[in-house]
Amino acid sequence: MLIKLLLVFCKIGLLGFGGGMAIVSLIFDSIQQFGTISQTEFADIVAIAQVTPGPIAINTATYVGYNCAGLLGSLAATAGVAIPAFILTAITAKMMKEFSESPLVKGGLEGIRPATVGMIATAIITLTTPAILAEEHLGARFNDVLQNMPVDLVSCAICLATVVLIGKYKKNPFIVLIVMGCIGAVLGV
Repeated sequence: MLIKLLLVFCKIGLLGFGGGMAIVSLIFDSIQQFGTISQTEFADIVAIAQVTPGPIAINTATYVGYNCAGLLGSLAATAGVAIPAFILTAITAKMMKEFSESPLVKGGLEGIRPATVGMIATAIITLTTPAILAEEHLGARFNDVLQNMPVDLVSCAICLATVVLIGKYKKNPFIVLIVMGCIGAVLGV
């Protein structure tokens, strides 16, 4: 199990371009073979990883590894996702100094950008599906009204408020995430 975790997360670390949110979908798809984490639980893991110190990929790998194989599993998964990044960063930094003006390098970087946007879009789909199609709603008194709706209105309102507060009013993302997380916890979203 430990070798399997190490190899799966090495693949994620090797193929995960664009940062944590861009590889969320890759992480979710890759861990399905372990069969221990639902899409809703994974969305919760990513939400917690967002507000804890460290990169999303490392935090998620640590949790998934622990969930699958305890402390050694968390160490194997964390090492697996981190090792390729260290190696690739060292190689890239050395090569960028030498080849930064190369048309081939410039073209490669231009090609990575749209791919990263696509990966972030798949992360949005992976993370919003549990919120939009949630089975539980605001509470028993509203359950009759909301029961037949395919959308969790509270989750959508929290998402919209977060985007507006951070995007339009330039509020501190850390504070907004903490406040919205508390509101979601109180309302049972």
